[in-house]
Amino acid sequence: MLNILAIGYFADKIILSIYKDSDVVKVFTGLLFYYFAFDLVFRFLFQQLPTLSIQPYLTLPVKKSTLLHYPLLKTVPDFFNIIAILLILPFFIKVICATQTLLFCLSWIISLLSFILTNNFLNFSLKKYFAKRPLLILTLLVSLGSVLYLDITKVVSLSGFYSSALLHLANTPVLVIFPVVTAMFAYMLAYFLLKRNSYIEDTQSNQRTNAGSFLFLNRFGETGNLMRVEVKMILRNKRPKSLLYISLIFLAYGFIFYRKENLDNYLILTFIGLFLTSMFAINYGQYMFSWESSFFDSYMANKIERFKYLKSKYLFFSISSIIMFILSLPYALISYKIGLINASLLLYNIGISSIIMMFFCTYNTSRIDLGKSQFMNYQGTGFTQFLVVFPVMGIPAIVYLAFNYLGIPQYNFYALGIIGATGIVFNKYLIQMVANQFIKRKYKMAVGFRQR
Repeated sequence: MLNILAIGYFADKIILSIYKDSDVVKVFTGLLFYYFAFDLVFRFLFQQLPTLSIQPYLTLPVKKSTLLHYPLLKTVPDFFNIIAILLILPFFIKVICATQTLLFCLSWIISLLSFILTNNFLNFSLKKYFAKRPLLILTLLVSLGSVLYLDITKVVSLSGFYSSALLHLANTPVLVIFPVVTAMFAYMLAYFLLKRNSYIEDTQSNQRTNAGSFLFLNRFGETGNLMRVEVKMILRNKRPKSLLYISLIFLAYGFIFYRKENLDNYLILTFIGLFLTSMFAINYGQYMFSWESSFFDSYMANKIERFKYLKSKYLFFSISSIIMFILSLPYALISYKIGLINASLLLYNIGISSIIMMFFCTYNTSRIDLGKSQFMNYQGTGFTQFLVVFPVMGIPAIVYLAFNYLGIPQYNFYALGIIGATGIVFNKYLIQMVANQFIKRKYKMAVGFRQR
């Protein structure tokens, strides 16, 4: 919070050091366009909405319409709203109040407070409506990314338009009614969706409908059934689902690093390829067994073959890496080298990284609460998560340094692909090795997972 306050207080000096002889108020207002865009995305991923069980109130003289206002109003003093105010308020007091008229100051701050509340209540609607429709979420993220890209490349100056519109509102105080009405509309939309989805009967019917999802995985026997449980666990719980959304967003990292000046830098291409093709797999795989800590004992009590249990983990890791590779394929349009390097690193991730992750995860003994958000949540994190980075990232680094020393750094990814392919060929023996380690460690893991 102190960092945010400092940024808000020194925003005028930061802006003048970047944009020489510019209108500080106009530039700051334009930059808020980016802030509110990213704020909405991060709210969707991390903001925890208050929940309320209606059932205990059904016998009390409390109207349902009155009751439903409570969870909405409870989001007002939220962390994200406080952060936005801490960013804007120092700049408002230091710059706006010192240089502008009283009516301008009131209109400017009321408009921005209205936009903060609009994002807050709009996020409530997105979580209630879009969370059950992954395609719409992806469409929303792509649309937002396209808008920001058009603005950054100056094809359409949306931030400039936003700044001009907000300053026009501030100079015409009567128009401040529009952002206020927008916030009220976002509130009513959230209220309507909450009221529409607050029937006990609907919840029960949805549970019955979703119970039989991903049945096609049962065709692959016990291994497929274990993978089915894994997928359903991710989609039904807050923390792993947040991790999935974050991984999809970080695919955009390619736009930062895949530039013309970097296309001959094989060190950057290698590590970005490793990063993109294993974003979700490695982040999720660091807690491979901890995700199941709440029902780990049931696995140990049932007659589940340990090799098949670990094979389901291996296949899940491999499939998620393949999906991330496919999603990163459009970067190959920038240069064919990106596609080749990412393909070789996909083999490395499937053949080597997956085995390393499984082996190190047998030392995880920290329980994870699946219902908590990923944001600022270090539950389950320990020394193992730090240690596993060395072999996963170290092998590509050593291979690169060896080929760079020989003067042929462009061939390092061929070696990584061969190493990965070798791991895939011998995956049965490698998984069995991990299974032997798992059998030695399973009781210590079970004891750790029981501790709350």
